[in-house]
Amino acid sequence: MLILNKEELKNYSAPYRLWQGIPSIEVTSKGRIFSVFYSGETKEQINNYVVLLKSDNGVDFGEPIAVVFKKNYRCFDPCLWIDPLGRLWLTWAIAPEQAVYASVCENPDADELSWSEVRKIGNDVMMNKPTILSTGEWIFPMAVWKKGMTLSNPNCSDNERKAYAYKTVDCGKNFSRLGGVEIKDRSFDEHMILELADGRLAMFIRTTYGIGVSYSFDRGITWTKGEDSTFKGPCSRFFIKRLKSGRILLINHYNYTGRNNLTAMLSDDECKNFKYKLLLDERANVSYPDAKEADDGYIYITYDRERGDSLKSLDQTYSKAREILYAKITEEDIINGSLTNDGSKLKCIISKLGKYALENENPYNEFGRFSDEELANFVSDKNDDEIVGVLFDYYGVSCLNMHKLNNIKLDKLIEKLSCASDRHKTICEIVALVRSVKPGETSEAPIVERIKKMIENDISDEFTIKEMAEKLGISMYYMCHLFKKTTGLTIGDFKKGARLTKAKRLLVGSDKKISEIAHECGFGSDSYFSKVFVASEGISPSEYRGFVKK
Repeated sequence: MLILNKEELKNYSAPYRLWQGIPSIEVTSKGRIFSVFYSGETKEQINNYVVLLKSDNGVDFGEPIAVVFKKNYRCFDPCLWIDPLGRLWLTWAIAPEQAVYASVCENPDADELSWSEVRKIGNDVMMNKPTILSTGEWIFPMAVWKKGMTLSNPNCSDNERKAYAYKTVDCGKNFSRLGGVEIKDRSFDEHMILELADGRLAMFIRTTYGIGVSYSFDRGITWTKGEDSTFKGPCSRFFIKRLKSGRILLINHYNYTGRNNLTAMLSDDECKNFKYKLLLDERANVSYPDAKEADDGYIYITYDRERGDSLKSLDQTYSKAREILYAKITEEDIINGSLTNDGSKLKCIISKLGKYALENENPYNEFGRFSDEELANFVSDKNDDEIVGVLFDYYGVSCLNMHKLNNIKLDKLIEKLSCASDRHKTICEIVALVRSVKPGETSEAPIVERIKKMIENDISDEFTIKEMAEKLGISMYYMCHLFKKTTGLTIGDFKKGARLTKAKRLLVGSDKKISEIAHECGFGSDSYFSKVFVASEGISPSEYRGFVKK
């Protein structure tokens, strides 16, 4: 699970990552900075992996020195923490195993880093730093997510789904789960635990309205009912910790319109007020802060910007920053509301992604990046209607460019599709024909409206769908696909509904005989008209006329 081999690590370097986010940071006593975050495939999903970088100068972070990956699992929500013994903990969650794992580096300042065996430390998810209590316990924040959250544990009862405190009293050899908190509208929890001056523990939890809070008077065994902390936020991760000075640092969004205006705030009255503020990054989509107060007197704060995940194309992905950043500030900077130290700095880049090295593997299955042969392979397992629908929709075939198609050839190829001895070859021919048309505008209403008017104006005519397509000068299959896509009905169903609508109007508004109405509305015979009418309305045409005219 923990990959350290240098050759294998190259597969996880920046050119092979499409997106990245959810970082954590640590700084050693000698100033070495570690950064961890996760990535993998196109979105937050199975086969995500954790990436660990390091820098000795605060500028060059290089490529991964370790990666956490397990095929067909999701490794995510990593966290870095240097414990009181000076050891560097790397923790991560794994799903669907629903566990938190760790590996520990005894000497994070060594030239050659050595990592312990990977071990499980608890259940479900943890992504924030532990808290060292004044009484010596180490408290780790782990959560069992609510039902409905991404890959939440399906095996837990509802009363187990809480934000928990895990305790170790033997420097991390053994852990025990303490009490947990259920709070209304919690969202991914991402909780942190703070020891207050009066001895209480405060558990702060991410909620849809900002940050909730619960208190423990017995060192985490039991907790009060969760309530609103009044620390507002756009439903995102935050960071809270007591600094060496005794002040409390909160990193959250302030005066936000979304995940923007990431701000460092200080309280000197036990979280009653955060009157000191320093804007770290005003831009949109900056989120998920983690921080470390280092021995050099600086506070190092990491976060991500425009992760680039869950998009639909490489062009969309390339349009995002896809950055992991950090700020290096002091308490004095926060109190003054601006950088006052020469060594302080904002918006420092740890990692920024560029062009994806595996573009040729077409990670988003973009049809435009397929050759004719590759696209034929991609759609070959679909039925005929799905194939032509996919091609028409993707290549922007519309009423504005349909005339550029050889419609007769296209229809013949589609007719041949079901019985073609070489189906793959036929699909290739259809692909080549359709993709030769340059995209048009998306408006399709003119054709659909013309089809509807043709039917309504000549409702008794028995013209075929093929004849309609010829009159319009378009592909018969494109016409059928477009009409169904726009109206939700097949042309046949619409025609039948239009005939029934006209028949009802004649039954109610005229004294014409049933046979005359059947003929005028294109039903061909009285018996067929009655059969269709009864199937639709549940009564015969004559009964309908009798009821409605009463």
